[in-house]
Amino acid sequence: MQTIGILFLFLTGFLLIKRISVKFTLTECVGFAFPLGLGLITFFMMLEDWVGIKLTPTANLATTVLLLTTCICLNIPERHALLGSFKPQWDFKYINLVWILLFILIAYAEYSNFVKTLYYPTYDRDSMAGFDTIGYVAAQEHTYKGMSIFDGNYFPKIHAAGSYITYMPMVQLSYAYIYSLGAETSKAIPALIYLSFLFGFYGLTKRATCRTAAILATFGMMISPEMFSFSSLSNTNVIHACAASAGMIYVCLWFKNLERRDLLLGCALLALNCWIRTEGIVFVLATLLLVLIKERKEKQFRQLLLPTIAILPIVLFTIYAATNGLTAESVIIAHPFWDPVKIQSITGGAVFLICISHYYGYTFLFLLAAALGNLKYTIKELDELHILLVIVLTTVLYFLILYHINYVWDSLDNVINYSAKRFLFCMVPIAWFYIVTNKRVRNLLQKFENRLSFC
Repeated sequence: MQTIGILFLFLTGFLLIKRISVKFTLTECVGFAFPLGLGLITFFMMLEDWVGIKLTPTANLATTVLLLTTCICLNIPERHALLGSFKPQWDFKYINLVWILLFILIAYAEYSNFVKTLYYPTYDRDSMAGFDTIGYVAAQEHTYKGMSIFDGNYFPKIHAAGSYITYMPMVQLSYAYIYSLGAETSKAIPALIYLSFLFGFYGLTKRATCRTAAILATFGMMISPEMFSFSSLSNTNVIHACAASAGMIYVCLWFKNLERRDLLLGCALLALNCWIRTEGIVFVLATLLLVLIKERKEKQFRQLLLPTIAILPIVLFTIYAATNGLTAESVIIAHPFWDPVKIQSITGGAVFLICISHYYGYTFLFLLAAALGNLKYTIKELDELHILLVIVLTTVLYFLILYHINYVWDSLDNVINYSAKRFLFCMVPIAWFYIVTNKRVRNLLQKFENRLSFC
């Protein structure tokens, strides 16, 4: 039954993307169909739980069928264009030995990673203490808000600062979904999301550069050591990075090409990013800034509505949590304050994380080299300046959030070394997108591809 559920979710997301625009390539649709379908079903699971509908296998599958049927109906007016978009357009002019070699390396590495993810049960501490356990219990008890492990009498510390009870529920509910349909493990979720992201990232990158550059960026992103390692775990970090980075890149594509479909899909993925982790709001704030910059001349700010809607999952879950007692001690410092020791620790930690190669390989070193090499075009033509702005702004906003948190449940050093290093996974795909799409590198790789092509 879980296979049917996964297939229906994939088709739901696929048709949703095609409803936004039939111009999206097959690799883009394949890449982001499953994450979007999963985001939809988990959002409706929360709504059903809110009104008292039990999250039984029958209810979950029925909701999936309803969502799929709705997406089919939405595509009926565009059925001719939809069917026409599946017409194959064979073009092998880009094929060369470098592309083939990188494809083989990616396929082999992902096969190994996929098998590893499915083979090993959940064993990382965060998932066993929170995400996977919560999903499993929710599937057994057919509820999220009323789970026994959320009962203060059963678990007195559940309402303490830093509790998993306040975490955005998308990943937990996705595990509950797959468990409710009979799965023995939830590991299919992270395995399929990461596999999907490889397709999606390649698909959206090749729209901004040549295919050899796109597969080079995919390979470079994939071999980022810590991110690749965490992709086989059941926690939220890589799943969040996939949604956040893809949404932000689509917004950057819209900023450059002004195709509204990119903004629509980008904001859908940013809504998913907020549905996975609360700090995903920093990407929405960056999007609001880009839209404001782009629309300020025409003084028509209707486009601001789309990224604003992306915050809706956080708003609704906050209300849902408050009305159902899913709250914990606040750790937010809401008033302005000055703490030079804390600032020094956060700044030093940020520089350390960005510079160390053990976590992200040479991603940020290549990013710096690409930015310096393209400096002439960045100054004269503002080439891809918005991408650099996004990377800097979202990183600064995230560490600003860390500054305004009272660390009563853990030390600041631990948060920087463990939580913050995983947030920077979101920057890795965006960095590699910039590395291969800035004008200087893009032109060089295009010439390289033209010389090596077989056709």
